[in-house]
Amino acid sequence: MGAMGLKKTKALLALVIGIMIWSASFIAIKIAYQAFTPLTLCFVRTAAAALILFVIRLLRHEPMTLAKADRKPVFLSALFGVAVYYTLENIGIALTTAGNASVITAVYPISTLIVGAMFFHDRIRISQLYGILIAAAGIVILTADPVGGGGKTALIGNLILIFNGFMWGAYNYLTQAVSDQTDTSSLTFFQTAAGTVLLIPVLLLDLPITIGPITAAAGAAVLFLAAGCSVGAYYLYNIGLRGVSAGTAASMLNLMPVFGLCFSRLLLHETIRPRQLIGAAAVIAGVLLSMRMDRS
Repeated sequence: MGAMGLKKTKALLALVIGIMIWSASFIAIKIAYQAFTPLTLCFVRTAAAALILFVIRLLRHEPMTLAKADRKPVFLSALFGVAVYYTLENIGIALTTAGNASVITAVYPISTLIVGAMFFHDRIRISQLYGILIAAAGIVILTADPVGGGGKTALIGNLILIFNGFMWGAYNYLTQAVSDQTDTSSLTFFQTAAGTVLLIPVLLLDLPITIGPITAAAGAAVLFLAAGCSVGAYYLYNIGLRGVSAGTAASMLNLMPVFGLCFSRLLLHETIRPRQLIGAAAVIAGVLLSMRMDRS
């Protein structure tokens, strides 16, 4: 395997692990709502993640500067992929179910391709489109029961999360626009730090801030969201974006419901029906097809 092959393999492995971590975030958010309102949680998890990354950089004596050419794409990626994305995600999950939120990520690859075609002059390849459609069919099979129990409120939450897919698409392409002068660790730190600052006006909308009793479960959930999702998963996803196209990286988000299914079996001891296994197989097949013609 050549150097390019090793780079792509590393990128794909990083993406899979990062997405696996994110697949549990919807459950963690719901648990964290025991103590925090959606907008306050949004700021707390991002600020905690920024603090963790800042301490790591101090201990490793890493520079706190960013290449001038990378400041604009990093700022914009933090705006769309951290500040706006987290805000809409937390609001959406508060209105709908964690299961719905996980399933709705199936539209994010399509949103990413649309953003790429409209704003970044990216071409949609047939293999990507077919792969995404097959994976989306798998998602439908996985969720044959109606999505959106909860009536109009859940519908609003679902629509917010669907729109959020376009924010994630912008994040993918803006992150890829960052030069090699900014390594993945620095990129994740500056995105998170900028996102924290951008979330301050959002936090002000939540005044007066009320925080309920922080139970062990809620505290663990926030720690997981900050260290696991906002630090670890973002770092791994950014590694992935260095090795494959934005469209391919986004298409792998279709694995989220599959991982969610596995977690429900392992952690909640839920029964997995044959329909779910067929759906999971279709999702995996679709993701593999969408990656097959990746020219990165």
